[in-house]
Amino acid sequence: MYVSPAVRTIRDDPVEGESVVLLLEVADDAAIDDVAAAVADAGATVEDELEFRTLKVSVAHERVGAVCEVDGIDHVETGNTLGIDPDGAGEDVRPESAGEDVRPDG
Repeated sequence: MYVSPAVRTIRDDPVEGESVVLLLEVADDAAIDDVAAAVADAGATVEDELEFRTLKVSVAHERVGAVCEVDGIDHVETGNTLGIDPDGAGEDVRPESAGEDVRPDG
């Protein structure tokens, strides 16, 4: 299973009281309803079923690890991959640096 760097960071160093939206791509050989039920049992709330066998869920940071362990998931990314920022980098952009002028001439 692929877990994006942003999700790995949250899983490994959760912020108490914070939550995150995750996109879970369900494996071809898994039933979406079964994975959705298992994700709910792991502590997430299934918000929507998107195209390409993807579940949009919200979950507390502390439960991200449990969600990542659910059988039948191929990919786990943050919901930020749905949005495109000015640079097109999606979840790879750090919020504190987004929009800053980083050209050498300032």
